[in-house]
Amino acid sequence: MEIKTQITEAEANKIAFIQQKTNQDISEILKLAIDLYYNHLQTSLEPSLQILEQSGFIGCCSVESDLSTTYKSVLSNQLNQKYDHC
Repeated sequence: MEIKTQITEAEANKIAFIQQKTNQDISEILKLAIDLYYNHLQTSLEPSLQILEQSGFIGCCSVESDLSTTYKSVLSNQLNQKYDHC
């Protein structure tokens, strides 16, 4: 597959710097860059739920099923119980 593109002078300077430091041709540099970017995306786009499940965070506690609507009163009650003696 042949791909043609235009790059800025800054990008060309970066490629020249990489070539100077690694002695690689542009094809090798681009292949490695694509592999790095691909691997980064594969790991960073892992579904959030899967990450949380693997971490053990999901299911680490149990709460009322309506907590999303009653959290203010639950928090208030808990704080009153904890600090009522003050």
